[in-house]
Amino acid sequence: MGLDINSVKFLIAARKAGVEFGDVLTLGRQDLNVFPAKMVQVLETRGFPAAAFKAGSRDTLFADAVFQALGARKVSALDFSDFEGAAFVHDLNQPIGQEMRERFDLVYDGGTLEHVFHFSTGLKNCLEMVRLGGRFFTHTCANNWCGHGFYQFSPELFFTALSEENGFEVECMVLHRLGPYGRWYEVSDTRKIRSRVELVSFAPVQLLIRARRTQVVPIFARPPQQSDYAVRWDDPNQPGSKARPFTAARPRLARLLPGVARLLNTAKAALVLARTQTIWNRRNFRPMKKP
Repeated sequence: MGLDINSVKFLIAARKAGVEFGDVLTLGRQDLNVFPAKMVQVLETRGFPAAAFKAGSRDTLFADAVFQALGARKVSALDFSDFEGAAFVHDLNQPIGQEMRERFDLVYDGGTLEHVFHFSTGLKNCLEMVRLGGRFFTHTCANNWCGHGFYQFSPELFFTALSEENGFEVECMVLHRLGPYGRWYEVSDTRKIRSRVELVSFAPVQLLIRARRTQVVPIFARPPQQSDYAVRWDDPNQPGSKARPFTAARPRLARLLPGVARLLNTAKAALVLARTQTIWNRRNFRPMKKP
C-alpha cells in the first residue's frame, strides 16, 4: 500500500480541479514510494508547499505529508490492526458502525481492497464513510496482477458500482502501466458506450479512480449488473431473446471443411482481439497528458 508518482500526480490533479481534501482517511498507513527530492520538484512546480520533503525534514516513509501539502486538515488511517499507528482498527470484511458513516471528505484506497475477501463489503464501507460532496479514490490492480491479491479489477466494476444508483459518479478514471514511465489513458464509461471495456496487456496495468458522492442513498440496495447483459435483457430484439431465438444451424463451411473453418475462426478471433481488446482501441482508451 502506498503512493507512487502516478498516484501523487493524480491527487495533485484532483486538488487543482477543486477537490477539497479536508478530513482524509486512508486504508492502512500509505507508504510514499517517491524520493523526497522528486516530491519537492513535483509539488513546487505545481504551486504546493514542499517543506516536509526538503533536506533536514523528518522522513517517516509514510505519505501523510503528501495529503497535508494538498490541504488536508487531518489524515487518519483505518487498518486491521494498529501496528502502524492506525487511528481506526476495523476488519473491512465486516460492515462499519454508524459512527464511521459520512465522516470523511476523502477516503483513499491505495492498494487495500484487492486483499479484502468480501470485496463488496469493503467497497461499501469505503463509500459509506464519504461525506456528501466528498470523494473516494482508489489506485488498484487491473491486469496481469494474478496472485498479488485476491482480485484484479475491470473498469466496468467501478463504473457500475460508483454510479448514480449508489449515490456516486466517477469523475475520472485513468489506466496506466506499472511504474513511472507508462502513458496515461482515459477509460470510457461502459454504460455510455454500451459495451464492455476489455483489455489484454503484456505488462501489469493499474487503475486510478476518483468518484464524488452526489447523494446519500442505500449503497448496493440492488447488486450491480454488467452493462451488456442489462442491454440484452431489456431489448427483445437481441439474439437469444424470445423474439430472436438462437438457431442451431452451423455455417456451410463448418460442415463441409471444418479444418478450414476453425483456421478462419482463429484468425478472425485474433483480429477482433487486436482491434477491441488492446490499448490501441481508442473508443475504450484515449491517451491523455499526465498532470
